[in-house]
Amino acid sequence: MNKWALGFAYLLSLAYLFLGIAIVSDIFMEAIENITSQTTQIQLYSKDGKSVHKIDVPKWNETVANLTLMALGSSAPEILLSTI
Repeated sequence: MNKWALGFAYLLSLAYLFLGIAIVSDIFMEAIENITSQTTQIQLYSKDGKSVHKIDVPKWNETVANLTLMALGSSAPEILLSTI
């Protein structure tokens, strides 16, 4: 084949792979956001025990979520490219 045709096919396939990785990375980051936004409801009782207050508390510690899951999510494209 012609050099130009091979070069064009190479660039086209590379653009296709980058587009796929961008889509997968967006889905992965959205999943991480859904995981870290989960909350649980706890009940707080007053000292006399008559009134109850319900509050939502996050299940994930913000520091843990930011340092581990977000770091993994931001390096996912590099991991996928290395795998490909």
